[in-house]
Amino acid sequence: MASAPIEPLYPVRDASPSPGKVIANFRGEDFLTIAGITGVAAPFGYYLGKPIAVPTMRLAGLIGACGGFLLAFQNSSGRLMGYRK
Repeated sequence: MASAPIEPLYPVRDASPSPGKVIANFRGEDFLTIAGITGVAAPFGYYLGKPIAVPTMRLAGLIGACGGFLLAFQNSSGRLMGYRK
């Protein structure tokens, strides 16, 4: 079942932004999002991976960095398309 497209609430700067434009549009809060999620994930991995704590911490930090980047990318593209302020 198809649904009607949602109209953007804010001015549209680019209806279909390229990945390069989305990354160039990152704000300070986007970089803080990446750093914050990475900073929480790494100690969490260290705590949960007691027998092999350091490798688990590194992997959890990497997964956190990827997740933080994807969240920042989503927020940035939403701003360009007019769905976020």
